[in-house]
Amino acid sequence: MDHTDFKKALRELCERRPDFRKKLAAEVRTVREASIHDDYMSWQALHKLTDRAPQILELLAEKGEDLEDWQETKVQLAAEYLDAVYDSLAYGPD
Repeated sequence: MDHTDFKKALRELCERRPDFRKKLAAEVRTVREASIHDDYMSWQALHKLTDRAPQILELLAEKGEDLEDWQETKVQLAAEYLDAVYDSLAYGPD
């Protein structure tokens, strides 16, 4: 059974059995809510990055200082990790 056949069979089952449709809809909602909750921490971290990066640049410009070695290492690692996530999302895991 390919994807199209499966969708058709599922649609027919939902039409014949309203109770099944309600249970399926509830299950889909539960899975979707769990997925949103699982991604929440990633979304929160990404928002923090978009807030902090410009703030760090401003602080460096105001103080006229360079980052310490350990700070440069952390920034470089964060950039590499973000690049890896971006590349995976944009181009696939390979």
